[in-house]
Amino acid sequence: MKDSEIIKRANSIAPSKAQMDFCDLEFIALVPFGMNTYTNSETGTGREPEKYFNPPELDAAQWVRTIKNAGMKALVLTCKYSDGFCIWPSEYTDYSVKNSPWLEGNGDVVRLVSDECQKAGIKFGIYISPYDMHEKTFGTDEYNTYFVNQLKELLTNYGDICCVWLPRDNKTNFHYNWAAYYETIRELQPNAVIIECGPDIRWVGNSGGFARKQEWNVVPYNLLNNAPVKRLVEQDLGSRRVIKKAKELVWFPPITYSSIRKGWFYHQEEGTDLKMLSNILEIYFRSVGNNGMFALSIPPSHLGKIDSADVDSLTTLGIQLTLEFKENFAKDGQFTASSERDELHSAKMADEGKSYWSSKEDDDNITLTLDMGKVNFINKIVLGENTATGQQIEKFNLYYYFDKKWNKIYSGKTIGRKKICNLPPMNARRIKLEVKKTRGFATIKTFEVY
Repeated sequence: MKDSEIIKRANSIAPSKAQMDFCDLEFIALVPFGMNTYTNSETGTGREPEKYFNPPELDAAQWVRTIKNAGMKALVLTCKYSDGFCIWPSEYTDYSVKNSPWLEGNGDVVRLVSDECQKAGIKFGIYISPYDMHEKTFGTDEYNTYFVNQLKELLTNYGDICCVWLPRDNKTNFHYNWAAYYETIRELQPNAVIIECGPDIRWVGNSGGFARKQEWNVVPYNLLNNAPVKRLVEQDLGSRRVIKKAKELVWFPPITYSSIRKGWFYHQEEGTDLKMLSNILEIYFRSVGNNGMFALSIPPSHLGKIDSADVDSLTTLGIQLTLEFKENFAKDGQFTASSERDELHSAKMADEGKSYWSSKEDDDNITLTLDMGKVNFINKIVLGENTATGQQIEKFNLYYYFDKKWNKIYSGKTIGRKKICNLPPMNARRIKLEVKKTRGFATIKTFEVY
């Protein structure tokens, strides 16, 4: 297959509106809360008695407030983990909060959290494990019906759902009816994306929260569903060499996740082992800042509240993120380009928000230059392609003008929806983006300097 054919094929793949809207959230919270919170476990067995679940001070408003203060825009709640315990009163199993002593069996964690998210303007998503260690029908076709019924409960009773996170099953060879799961989600919540074991958002392949140096949105179709981990962790998922061999391609952007604590669920003994602010920021820059999303796991304690140490850390994180991106020096700058498709996609549209800059087809030595009008002290540049038309940039450089010449300050490959280019602190007035290699043309929708 010729390069021109590979490029045409890749450029024919574009995201859905739901995918673009969800990726715009960038930074979200994953909240693990359930039976494991009360058994000091990470996985459970599915045989723990319901009586163990009894949060004395559950405060969903505190969860949402903490997450919002940290700069996150969505909360994804673990409604059912692999132990099978449901934190909503499901009518399809007795293994749920309805048979716990909490609120005399009348409680519904999903209701409390979804209501608080709606009040605060935070998107709400659900995490529900297809793997179920408690349900007796697991491993049979009857279980697929059971799981679809539980999906229907969650997708019809709790308002708008931004995402459905279907975690991987690395322990069984059960034939999950993915088609039925997806059809149910699409019918009941058409604006929700399906994460990990689904067609919309791809797990990056590790639990450390680090993305690849090159993260492509267009990847082979065989990464969908419960794809083997060895495929997900390959360093090259979307280069021309890889997509040339693929029978079918999909738009499948990555999400990374990590926990603020050592484990995913709350363990009291880990209270002094929180991730340092610098570690979380590093993950943020290497995920959100590398064409991805970042889901940070924040486990509430057995009391039903996020621990005060976690709250303090997350509040500080929110303040730091605000400071990192406080003033965009490119906002009132002047852009010029060596190539422009037309007036509606001229250089001045590079950071307008309403449109975007696009080069002409097959132009070489493409440059987009910014004059900020004055010298500013900077340490990062944020770039973003117009992903509605695909992902085309394969290699780029950044320069700043100093001592009567252009000096290279950054080299990269993929950009995608967002690329945060961290730089050594410097004084600069003029910045130049040089696009060295593209899949036919280049677009820039975001060009910010901080």
